[in-house]
Amino acid sequence: MKATQWLSIRRIMVLSLCIVLMAVTAACSKGEGNSGNGGNAQGSNASSGGNAKDGYDKKLKISLASTIKLEKPDVLDNEFHKYWSDKFNLEWDYNYVEWDSWPEKLRLWINSGDLPDVASWNYVHGDAINYIEQGLLYKLPDDWKERWPNVAAAYKQTGLGEKLEELTGGTYVLPKPVYFENKPADPLLNQIGVIGLRKDWAKAVGFELKDAYTVGELMEYARLLKEKDPGKVGNKLVPISFDINDSLTNIIMANSAHSRVESAFYKGADGKYQWGPANEETLNALKQYQAAYKEGLLSPEFYTWKSQEASQKFSINGVAGITSIGGLASYRQDIDTRMRENLGLDSSEVVHTAIVLGDDGKYRNLEQANFWSSIIFSPNISKEKFERVMDLMDYSISQEGQLLLNMGFEGKDWKYDENKELVSLLPEGTTLEKKYPSRFEGLYLLGDDFSVVNPAIKKEFRERAVKHYQDKAKLSTEGGAMAEYDWDVQLYDSKAKNQAGFDYATEYTNLILQEGDLEANWKAWVNSKMSLVQPVLDELNSLKK
Repeated sequence: MKATQWLSIRRIMVLSLCIVLMAVTAACSKGEGNSGNGGNAQGSNASSGGNAKDGYDKKLKISLASTIKLEKPDVLDNEFHKYWSDKFNLEWDYNYVEWDSWPEKLRLWINSGDLPDVASWNYVHGDAINYIEQGLLYKLPDDWKERWPNVAAAYKQTGLGEKLEELTGGTYVLPKPVYFENKPADPLLNQIGVIGLRKDWAKAVGFELKDAYTVGELMEYARLLKEKDPGKVGNKLVPISFDINDSLTNIIMANSAHSRVESAFYKGADGKYQWGPANEETLNALKQYQAAYKEGLLSPEFYTWKSQEASQKFSINGVAGITSIGGLASYRQDIDTRMRENLGLDSSEVVHTAIVLGDDGKYRNLEQANFWSSIIFSPNISKEKFERVMDLMDYSISQEGQLLLNMGFEGKDWKYDENKELVSLLPEGTTLEKKYPSRFEGLYLLGDDFSVVNPAIKKEFRERAVKHYQDKAKLSTEGGAMAEYDWDVQLYDSKAKNQAGFDYATEYTNLILQEGDLEANWKAWVNSKMSLVQPVLDELNSLKK
């Protein structure tokens, strides 16, 4: 072959290769490849994502801030975490944030420009608006909902996301949805307000088991326990094992729906905004709270307890008759595990759960906006890193991703039975958290959603949790006193409102511990707060004029 002929053939081959490369590049730019959405996201039941073989040929190191603690140095090397890092060809630069320092830590990082690439942030509306105005948070591309449809579908369920878009003209925050495909009831009320009691002790003292109790009835049970000590625990007995936050939820709020920070400012029957802590029903609730303390139904040291100490008295020490457990089936499962491990007890035999009513028989709780906390990105995150995280989140919300996150690996940790029902293969007493600790890769959709259907949680616990949600919905709309979620209040931000954000659990506890007449002390407290409260009421009432 002549040299001139070879050169001509070579030019044709090079030209053909260039055309092919141009076609591939064009396809990728249109989202037909794996770089944008993992290649095959088809909605909430789709399997999306990819690995080095699927297009993630460049390994990325991505910094992440989360409140999930890595339990040991090599935790990221276990099979579960390795699956995610291999699938998306990334390395995590993990930053653990202590729960108690979470708000302040994130505030410092954001304001100083040191925010990790992606972070879990406990959403504060006023701060969010300020951060957005100052350019301190990453603005998602306008087409993000088309590129990551699973994230978009879950995001839509929060309500807050779209409200923020109206205010800011874009997407800067991804509120985390609590429920997506497994919402247990409508209206959805907050999961708080569920208690557990020792039903073996109740049987011993002749106390009736019911699905709902008034605060007064629970106090009567506590008095019986104190008198008869059916568990034979002597001076270690804690009839009602509540800390100050549990007491706010199950004593104060049960009688006064607008006593919490989430609902303190509310619109009254006359159409004007009021302040719930100044209501007479809050005073009456405080009287019960003080009585429980003075009678020794609460621990003498309850107001010093930190997170989990109240629950430990019930499920680890076995010395408490009543505790607050929240409404999630996973919380109930935790109680079961701890009682087996520490007390050798089957909680199905000794624990009964119920919701708490006010002494007038009405059910009060907070309507729940379907979000808790949020995902934010550093304004300095690269496009590559942002897209990789979004691909991971989109996959995590798919059916395949949710099964992996919540049940582990098919064939090893779970299977489908002959009826296509999910069956856990984990040995009795083993949990997914024990096998694969610190599973933080479920960055977006909260675990509450899957807990409704997760077979790793006992069916009786799941069914009971759904019943509590449904009872709350029914009782809150049939003569109850639900504190409705008011977007006007929740999304209103001002200096006055920020100054009036009191720590009510501490404030109420100080009142019931204070010497002197409770009603006089309460009135003085209300008056002392009005210089901060009244400006907020004036501002909210002016919104409607």
